[in-house]
Amino acid sequence: MNLSMNFGKLISRSSVIRKSYLKLINSNCRLLSKASEEKAPSELYSVRGDDNLKAYLEEKEAEIEAKRNKSMLRPQHHNILHGKVPYNEPVCDIHSSLRYKKRMFGRYGYESGVNPGALWPSTEEIEERMEYEKVAYPYTIPEMWEKVRQRREEEEKTISERQAKLAYNVKKLDQWKKEIADRAAKKLQTAAAAKAKKDALIEEVRRHFGFKVDPRDEKFKEMLLQKERDQKKKLKAERAKAKQEKLLSSLEKEEPR
Repeated sequence: MNLSMNFGKLISRSSVIRKSYLKLINSNCRLLSKASEEKAPSELYSVRGDDNLKAYLEEKEAEIEAKRNKSMLRPQHHNILHGKVPYNEPVCDIHSSLRYKKRMFGRYGYESGVNPGALWPSTEEIEERMEYEKVAYPYTIPEMWEKVRQRREEEEKTISERQAKLAYNVKKLDQWKKEIADRAAKKLQTAAAAKAKKDALIEEVRRHFGFKVDPRDEKFKEMLLQKERDQKKKLKAERAKAKQEKLLSSLEKEEPR
């Protein structure tokens, strides 16, 4: 019984609160509509009485655009994004420099607000640039072309000479191979002859002693050295005799008949 009574009281209390809340909302809506009705005629009157209606509309449009900008970009970055000049007025010293003005005019043209006549170099700058070009580029275009032509001719001549040398070397390759093989064979032959001569001397020394002797023996080494000296003297005497005979034959030919 108590539970049903409490529930009924709660329902009745909530209905009272709901009615009071709806009444408050209706009163606030009436106040807002009345305020808007009172304000609208004055605003319309002020607009109709303003001669510069276009400026007013542009201001409202700018306000609307500012509210539409949800990117949180800075104004200059927002302008760059939409292809506009970043700054309408100079903000720092660099914005008044000639280089910055050239860049703005080159990117945005006449919309940058830069006078292109102010971008042209002065007479002193032109003279200084001409003097620099005279020092940096002392040759005229025909002279430069002539130098390029001469350099190309020299390069072509060098290439042709190198190719001719390579062709000559290829032709002589077989001959050089043969000469190298002949020199190697001659060296081997000389070495074989020297070995045979030394073996003959060793055999002669062994015959001198009459029995087999160890080549490492000191007496054998001394005898072998003596035989080599005698053989060198003999060769020297033979060369001197051949030279003398050649000289005598040449003198005989020179005697008048």
